[in-house]
Amino acid sequence: MFGTLFQSSAVVSTALSVATLAMFATAALAMLGLTWTSERWRVPLALSAVALLASGLEYYAASNIWLVGQQLSAASRYVAWFVVQPMQVASVFFFTCIAGKVPVGVFWRTLAAAILMVLARYLGDARLFNPTLGVLLSIAFWLYILGELYFGAMADAVGKSTRPIRLGYFWIRLIMTIGWVIYPILHFVDVVIGTGHVAPIIVLYTVADLINLIAVSMIVLAVAGEERF
Repeated sequence: MFGTLFQSSAVVSTALSVATLAMFATAALAMLGLTWTSERWRVPLALSAVALLASGLEYYAASNIWLVGQQLSAASRYVAWFVVQPMQVASVFFFTCIAGKVPVGVFWRTLAAAILMVLARYLGDARLFNPTLGVLLSIAFWLYILGELYFGAMADAVGKSTRPIRLGYFWIRLIMTIGWVIYPILHFVDVVIGTGHVAPIIVLYTVADLINLIAVSMIVLAVAGEERF
């Protein structure tokens, strides 16, 4: 029993520490990219760097909390998600603006949807209304963002652009489709079913954040770099 707890604790601690270092390292790389990419790529790269820094700070705090008490709630994650996911959506919007003209209304709608997506999960987690309703509302706002990505003005602008931008957008959109599905699933298991923020949930959330945030940021940097060279 003690051995199992120790192993579980070590896995969580390792995952949080890796996430902290990975987020800060990728943020540094994104900021370095600002110095050698063309000026028009600086807004999406800067937004990616800010999102990575915010996530890195959250994981640093979460790692310290875990080391002290071997427990972690979802509260610290929401602090980061309220910044990170809207920033990521904004970064994708400005990425598509490089491909062509996209109405500014798309920016405000997708940004609001990203904030409300996180808010719905938070309110359900805090039991300010039914947790199942929180999951359903969160999924609805996420699907709205996907609708804009697949069928809206952003997709139209990218469709007329260069191959690197089209390919980068394809992978970003795929990550936000498949990768983001983990959040409502884990929220449902954690809050609605009631398993709590146990070690496997913490590790899965951490792996999801690593893939969803770092991969998207590196795609933006890679496309900007390909255009530069």
